[in-house]
Amino acid sequence: MTGRRAVLRVLGIAGLLAGGRATLAQQQPTVLRIGALLFTSQTDPLAQKYLAVFRQRLRELGYVEGKTIVIAERFAAGSLQRLDELARELVDAKMDVMVTPAVAATIAMRKATHTIPIVMLHAGNPIGAGLIESLARPGGNVTGTANLPLGGKHVDLMREVLPRITRLAILVNPTNAGTRLFVANMTDAARNANLDVAIVEVSRPEDFLQAYASIRSARADWLHVLDEPMISARRAEWVEFAAAARLPLSSDVAETARVGGLISYSAVIADHYSLAAVYVDKIFKGAKPGELPVEQPTRYELIVNLKTAKALGLAVPQSVLLRAQEVVQ
Repeated sequence: MTGRRAVLRVLGIAGLLAGGRATLAQQQPTVLRIGALLFTSQTDPLAQKYLAVFRQRLRELGYVEGKTIVIAERFAAGSLQRLDELARELVDAKMDVMVTPAVAATIAMRKATHTIPIVMLHAGNPIGAGLIESLARPGGNVTGTANLPLGGKHVDLMREVLPRITRLAILVNPTNAGTRLFVANMTDAARNANLDVAIVEVSRPEDFLQAYASIRSARADWLHVLDEPMISARRAEWVEFAAAARLPLSSDVAETARVGGLISYSAVIADHYSLAAVYVDKIFKGAKPGELPVEQPTRYELIVNLKTAKALGLAVPQSVLLRAQEVVQ
């Protein structure tokens, strides 16, 4: 009997240990995996700034990086081919959700997967790009935030700052899915204001030198750059070109005015990244991306660079300065 009791005690202890291990395993939090695919390079300070906003909002929502979530970042360094390769790499790594700033990264990711949820950020014309069916009900596996065309607002600002303007040059990347909608919006507004418009296209880095020559030949009074990843990568270069050509410069990204452009007017980009975290949270809690409405910006910022205005010999009207959220001295 004594031996039998000893065996039972051993078996009982073993059962308790096994049960304890099972309970402990059940208590371990599931680590959720987020893949982030960016067209830009890892050293891009703006990319890191906005990814920090995304991480901060996730922390506010209760996620702990390294414990309850992991974020795998991939940077294409301006290469569309690399963008496609990295999208497939993230899919093969079995991420639970993908985050894709801008339309090019979203298109690459959508080609790689039709099942893993994709949260796009500040995508231009996602309907025209075939990424979603509608803003209210995206369908499929893509949702997130989209940009609004602001061409009319930019033209109004140009005319306030430079009433004598008669000819506008617009630098665009025609391969970007959002370009057509934005160009149509701006050219309609410009022509309604009796402005001539010269569209100058760049689809590869090697196109820029010819583009600068074309802008000079157009004898434009103002240059507007339709900011998107490939063009943004050369921001310092075209800001310097505009200064050398004594051209007032505007764009859709706040950073342009901060680094030497004259004016920028855009949605607050950080808001897109904060919203992306909210979308990720909803998807982790069971929401289907195709049923989450795509949101558009509600906050905008006007930035004016007075140092650039002085260099160009322009007096920015008080009416514009009073509306600016930031004035660079």
